[in-house]
Amino acid sequence: KQWYQRRVAITAGDSLSFDMMKFVLFCALFSLASATTYTIVTETSNVKNAETDNIYLRMTLVGPHGNVLTPYFDEPDRDDFKKGASEAFVFSGLKEVGEIHCIDISVGGDDWWLFETILVYSDTHPMPVIFENTSNQGMSSDTSEGVRNMRLCAGGGDISRK
Repeated sequence: KQWYQRRVAITAGDSLSFDMMKFVLFCALFSLASATTYTIVTETSNVKNAETDNIYLRMTLVGPHGNVLTPYFDEPDRDDFKKGASEAFVFSGLKEVGEIHCIDISVGGDDWWLFETILVYSDTHPMPVIFENTSNQGMSSDTSEGVRNMRLCAGGGDISRK
């Protein structure tokens, strides 16, 4: 047997069957239901020069149902990652990965950033998971200043890598 892919173009004036409309509606609702909003709170250290607004931070959230990469952490109307500040970043419409086990943090800016903790929770898992920078390692794409990538796992400390 051979299988052929059938392409269907729907133009103005065409009508869909009731079953097809139910299927399209089901797909749309399923995609909305599987989208998750994550809130990630970063706490920047109080040490000298710990702050930055040019670090180009992204994070991969790792859970039992897979991984999802966040957009860049940047609020255009404020200075991000201020010294001693806790700041919340909200990312909507991302893939649901279940309870967060680890986070992979990566930076693209050569400015230095030192954080103390990162909290992650979502609309489907409202209990925050706390990740601590137990090695007190700063982050920067300039590897003479810090590490470019860091993996933090719940209850397991951090695993830094350059």
